[in-house]
Amino acid sequence: MNEKKEKVESENWKAEDAREERKERLAQSKDEEGNKKPIKTKNKTGRIISIVLAIVIVIGFVIWFLSSNGFLQTHTKALTVYYDEAAFVNPSDETEETEEAEETKETSEDESAETETETEEKIKGNSIGSVTVSEANIYLGLISQQYLGGGAFSEAGQDTLSGDSLYGSGGTLRDDFLTSVEVQAKTGEYFYWQAIENGYELDDAEKEELDGIIDQYSSMASQSQVTLNHYLSIMFGPGVTENVFRDFFTKNTLANKYYKDVVGSFTYDQAIIDETYEANPDNYNEVDYRSYLFTGIKNSSDSEESEDPDLEQAKKDAEDFLAEVTDEASFKKLATTLTIKDETTDEDSTDTEETDTTLSEGSKKASLSTDLGEWLFSDERSANDTTIIEETSGYRVVLFLDKYKPTDTGSYDSRHILFKIEEDDEEKTDEKMKAKAEEILAEYNAGPKTEESFAELAKEYSDDTGSASDGGLYEDIAVGSFVPEYEEYAIDPARKEGDVEIVKSSYGYHIVYFISSTEEWQASIQKELLYKDEQDYLTKVNNATSIVREKGIKYFGKP
Repeated sequence: MNEKKEKVESENWKAEDAREERKERLAQSKDEEGNKKPIKTKNKTGRIISIVLAIVIVIGFVIWFLSSNGFLQTHTKALTVYYDEAAFVNPSDETEETEEAEETKETSEDESAETETETEEKIKGNSIGSVTVSEANIYLGLISQQYLGGGAFSEAGQDTLSGDSLYGSGGTLRDDFLTSVEVQAKTGEYFYWQAIENGYELDDAEKEELDGIIDQYSSMASQSQVTLNHYLSIMFGPGVTENVFRDFFTKNTLANKYYKDVVGSFTYDQAIIDETYEANPDNYNEVDYRSYLFTGIKNSSDSEESEDPDLEQAKKDAEDFLAEVTDEASFKKLATTLTIKDETTDEDSTDTEETDTTLSEGSKKASLSTDLGEWLFSDERSANDTTIIEETSGYRVVLFLDKYKPTDTGSYDSRHILFKIEEDDEEKTDEKMKAKAEEILAEYNAGPKTEESFAELAKEYSDDTGSASDGGLYEDIAVGSFVPEYEEYAIDPARKEGDVEIVKSSYGYHIVYFISSTEEWQASIQKELLYKDEQDYLTKVNNATSIVREKGIKYFGKP
């Protein structure tokens, strides 16, 4: 009982002691007037630093998280493109500075600085488009597949990109590729902007083509046993998903579509073609000739002043050969005999046809050495003229045969409807595709039989996604560009406008509508004029556009 009483008294004492301590603390927290004193913190500066560090760490973690998951790359600008309409001029349109302009330069430093600022703003123009980090990385990924043979965002790819610049600029290979990306992005954004301004949209064939690209990457992702989005992020960096990838190719498809339409509008009438030819016919003419080279080997121990026995003998042999040449037949016979002597020990061989290598046909001046070209294309040349041309390795005997304007087919226009044969598709067998082609040809023949009616059938039935939306149209197709069977039909001299026929190739069955053909010399001139106008147009675009790197560029080319 006493023990219990003592325990209670002890606990009461402890409670009373705690109350006294509490009263003392409360008394210390009040001033003389009984008001509560302000709370004093220990090491205020340290607390602030700790809070700031915590905020920085949180922000850093958020940035890292967003970057590693591709959010920043997808939504952050890397490049911005600007357009200045006033700068959209040809280089030939630019004039030299006048005396007044020279005087304007002689201003104060302040005025000069102001002028520079105004000029910079003028060049910058208005923003017409931007490229996100993810889009820039897609450009990089496509370029790296072509030039690096692998992904830019793999460990090996990153090591390669970190290597020295190819131009000795002190930068890295990543910097080199960034410059290439900027060039593509600048024109791409300009053409896309123009496409949207002019109401361009993807047609069904283009949508199908885009789906095909996505399917290809899906297949590669499946082979790698990863999702499509994961595979795209491996190939093109964080943040590149199917939607980002699809949007990128949609933009580029529309940009290319607009560009092709602009270039396709460059046409040249016969007067311009004839005028271009007459200005310098030898740029387009061709020559036929025979030649035989007598070679000599210069002895490296001989001084430049000394006579070289081998070359001297080659010169003598060439002169002896030339002395016996009277016409093409004699040239061919002599050359063939010498060739047989060089290649066999049978000097009595009469097999001359297969060893004749002296004939050159359809040679352009630009493809020949300077001396040989000048002699062959001289206006003084006539059939069976001969000469000796000195070359580095010896002396060439030359027999002139003919110079002419090449009139063979150089290019052609046509439409076609393709019925593709696919071995793994029971609905696209050879027999069924042939029957389908015959059926559609019969439908064409039952109608008005015009180019327009053919084009409508091509839009509806053709398996060629590259031309179906244009009614199966292929223009200015250079000889040698299409499958042989198709081309053989198109370049047949007997072909007339409106001819229609079924042609089988390795792709399947084509119903071909022939439009027209262009002679080789005309095609060469058209190609030359088109190239010049295309380059002038691209120069105008380059003059009028500028590109600025944004803060997001620091994420370019990095996983």
